Amino acid sequence: MRFFRRSLIALGVAATLPTVVFVAVGAFYFLRAQRTHVETETLGRSEIATMLVDGRLRRDLAALGVLTSSVDLAKGNLPEFYSRLQRVMGANPAWRTIVLVDAQENQLVFDLRRPLGEPSELSAAHAQALQEIREHAAPMAGSVTAAPEALAWVYAPVISSGELRYMLGAGVSPQVFQELLTAVAEPGTTAAVVDRQGTFVARTLSFETRVGTPATQFVRDAIRDADRGFYRGTTYEGLKNFTAFHTSPWSQWSAHLAVASTMVDVPTTWSFVAAALAGLGALLLGGTLILLVLRDMAERRRAEETLRQSQKMEAVGQLTGGIAHDFNNLLTAVIGNLDMIRTRVQDNERLRRMADNALEASRRGAKLASQLLAFSRSQRMAVGPVDLLQLFNGINGLLAQSVGPSIDVRMELDPDARLVMSDANQLELALLNLAVNARDAMPAGGKLIISARRANVVDRHLPKGDYVQLCVTDTGVGMTDDVKVRAIEPFFTTKPVGQGTGLGLSQVYAVARESGGSFEIESELSQGTTVRLVLPLAAADAVAPVATPPATLSADVEPSTAAATSILVVDDDELVRRFMCDSLLSLGYQVRDTQDGADALILLDVQRFDLLLVDFAMPAMNGAEVAKAAQMKQPGLPVLIVSGYADSAAVEAALGTAKQLRKPFNMAELGKAVADILKTREQ
Repeated sequence: MRFFRRSLIALGVAATLPTVVFVAVGAFYFLRAQRTHVETETLGRSEIATMLVDGRLRRDLAALGVLTSSVDLAKGNLPEFYSRLQRVMGANPAWRTIVLVDAQENQLVFDLRRPLGEPSELSAAHAQALQEIREHAAPMAGSVTAAPEALAWVYAPVISSGELRYMLGAGVSPQVFQELLTAVAEPGTTAAVVDRQGTFVARTLSFETRVGTPATQFVRDAIRDADRGFYRGTTYEGLKNFTAFHTSPWSQWSAHLAVASTMVDVPTTWSFVAAALAGLGALLLGGTLILLVLRDMAERRRAEETLRQSQKMEAVGQLTGGIAHDFNNLLTAVIGNLDMIRTRVQDNERLRRMADNALEASRRGAKLASQLLAFSRSQRMAVGPVDLLQLFNGINGLLAQSVGPSIDVRMELDPDARLVMSDANQLELALLNLAVNARDAMPAGGKLIISARRANVVDRHLPKGDYVQLCVTDTGVGMTDDVKVRAIEPFFTTKPVGQGTGLGLSQVYAVARESGGSFEIESELSQGTTVRLVLPLAAADAVAPVATPPATLSADVEPSTAAATSILVVDDDELVRRFMCDSLLSLGYQVRDTQDGADALILLDVQRFDLLLVDFAMPAMNGAEVAKAAQMKQPGLPVLIVSGYADSAAVEAALGTAKQLRKPFNMAELGKAVADILKTREQ
């Protein structure tokens, strides 16, 4: 059915796609052609306007250039030159004044708008022009000034004996450029000519009030970023438009011709309307497909929720791993010191009993830390083939005792699902946790079914392969949706205070994920609960590993051997370091200690040791890094890694098969680990 739905979806997309593509391409090319036509035509007009303005400026500069060669100016006969310029003004009605600037003294010699008198200071516009004349020594078009009247300036240098002596400037009426602009711009449109500073020289709208004032920010941004182009803007009057502009490479003046934004926006709008209508038709054609994809969408939402929950649990797992690490450090000091106290008060029954009680509580804490590490996936499981038949037979009696006589326990094992990949001890603990949860959910009795069969449906997030579905089903009270969502969160429990830690399902979840499988809960109120673990199927010829008996905690060492053995202890936790040092000293070893790797390397430079005992999780340098550096200083130095994180993968990555001792441990376990590694060295 799923394949059939996908085929229908593909057919619907294939039917609607040509229509959508055709409309989209048609709208795109229509808009592109319309915009290109407007841009090309308006850009052409702006270039023509710029050429006309440049022509007028060059003509004024040519006339000004003739005046720079005046004999009176060369002789310094300024009154006669002043009179001549007055006559020239009469022949150039567009000129409003002529100024002479002394380039040596940086002073305004005279301005025809005032009688000839003493030199005066230069205005900012003339000073800027003089600076550019000095740099280029060529005639130039200046800027527009607004006071006392709007004038467009052109300047020409006066060279004497190879150096700049004067600068001659003519103030031209902007009306000249206004006439050129209106001759090019279409009636009713907005156009403008601006100087190199972005100041209006001419403008089709409000010319008298706008000439000599700064243009809009749109105009100034355009001439700053490019020499020509097309930009969207808004005039001072609030008219939205598209504007084409062209800047003269010689004068740096530019002409801006705007077209109403409707000339571009209206075709664009209609293009989108056509596209919307085509899209609506496509939606109508594909409407019948929506009902077919609803189930697929719901399935995807469930998968996303599962992934979100998984990510949340991974984050919580990292937090719990850090907590468990610190907890193990504390428990190491507590258990170790209690163990030392217990050995020294053998003749005091009351104190020995108190020490035993404290040790028992500490070991329960160690078990809790182990569950936290299993959940956080920091503690590496020994994943290998597990024979479920052997496992079921081994826990059958324990299950019956755990759940009580009022619950009927049944185990169903498919012969084809006998071998799975997991950790036998952790999987056994997971099944016991689930059985205890089921017992608590059936206070009046019921049925508990533990079954294993080949998985027909596998989580889509798992890689392809063969899997076994291990289910634990009860006929208890069930869970609400809110409880089911939070069931695997660490420390979440619905049991009364003192009857549950909230880590049982967290441990089961961790076992499933670390084994390479998945975990799922199905439950309804009053309908019971099924916890489903999907685990990888092991090869048919795989042999389940045989559990090795726990190692003896004896740490017998020859006194002479211990006395001649020097051990360097490195741990950042002072309590743990003190316990290890006291334990080793009591066993007869020579001990030096330090709190970090840097100090340990200094000690290794001045003294030779027979064993390095180092904590894994430390600031700056971790234990693996310290051990690696230590073995470079003293080749062959045995290393014993101790850690509350039990991060075997990280240690092996740095040192291969380095010996490890997991926290918490007592004095006997420490002594045996040290004795074993020293014996290995002797062999």
